[in-house]
This record gives sequence, structure tokens and C-alpha cells, in this order.
Amino acid sequence: MANIIDFKSRLKGGVRPNLYQVEIPFPSIAFTGDIANKNDLAKNTKFLCRSAQIPSVNQGLIEVPFRGRFLKVPGDRTFEAWTATFYNTSDFDLRAAFEQWINTGNKTDENLGTFDFGTRGDFGGYFQDVTVRQLDKNIASDGREAVSTGLRDDPNRVLRVYKLIGAWPTSIGAINLSYDSNDQIEEFDVEFQYQYLDAGETNDVGEFTKLK
Repeated sequence: MANIIDFKSRLKGGVRPNLYQVEIPFPSIAFTGDIANKNDLAKNTKFLCRSAQIPSVNQGLIEVPFRGRFLKVPGDRTFEAWTATFYNTSDFDLRAAFEQWINTGNKTDENLGTFDFGTRGDFGGYFQDVTVRQLDKNIASDGREAVSTGLRDDPNRVLRVYKLIGAWPTSIGAINLSYDSNDQIEEFDVEFQYQYLDAGETNDVGEFTKLK
């Protein structure tokens, strides 16, 4: 009969939902005016992303009828919208960057976008790859994995990596203002669409290996 010691060996310490890192690079074409350093903003997303999700994995269903029964076979893959919540800073830089990103795709005053399709049909860099890393409570061995994945501020071992390929923001949530909103820091949601999902893990030197 199973006991608590057997359960502990199966749980293997478990995974903590508050140990994660989200990295969102911003397209160069979305930076004009006061938004000058996109690299700093990409680093800020690692700290200012208050909550996110490991993306869902979905596969469509095809039901083939046969004599009153249905044969269920795999259909097409679908990828649902992904949402992250960010703290708002007093300089508004992060929110402004997302606003400018959306405005680059379609301007507020004109039905125009400022990007071209590029020589490779890549929308001029408008699409970016968003990375979600699930971290372990344990430290990476020798710090090699932490350094090679850019986790210099997070020495935790990386358990799994999810990459949202070709992502772009579709909406930026409202920030509610109220005289009686005391002891709070402003937050806002950003919803992304993406082309497909790469999921995998890192080896002992932090190299990403996606699912085959």
C-alpha cells in the first residue's frame, strides 16, 4: 500500500508556480520618440511580468461517422491567445512600448501600418518570439545553464522552456483609476496571438531542445 514516502518520491519536490521568467523582445520598428532602448525593456519584462501562463496545448478533433458510431482521429493544431499581466512603472515605458507595437501594425488615426513585409515576408520584424521559462527551486549546476540562457539574475535551473513563435500583441487591457484604490500598484494585461508553440527543455549547458 502506498504511503507518504512513496508519494514524496513521485512528486520529486513539485514545481512552484511563482518561479518563472517571461522574456518579450520588442521589434525595432516599434521604437520611436522616447522609447529608445528596446533591450532594457525586454529585460524589464523578466521582472515586471506579474503573472502569465504556460500556454495551453490543443489539437482538433475529426469525427468520422460509421454505422451509428464515430471514429475520432486527430485534427489540426490550434493555438489560443496568451495573456500576461505587467506592473505599470511611473515612466510608463513598458505600457508605451506595447502601445507603440500595436500602433505600428495599425495606426490609431489611419487604417495604415508602418511595417512592410520584408524581403523574407516576415512583416518587417513585427512578429517576435516570446519565451516562458519554468524555473526550479534548485540552482543550476555550476551556473552554466543560468548564464547560457541569459538568466544572470536568476540562477535557478530551467525545468522547461516554451516559445511562442511569431507573437504579437492584439490588446492592452485598461487600467482602472479610482480615488479609493489605496495600497495598490497599477497593472495591465496584454493579450498576444502567435503562430505556433515550441515546447522543450534545456540541457546541462542551457541549449534549447524542442519537441520532435
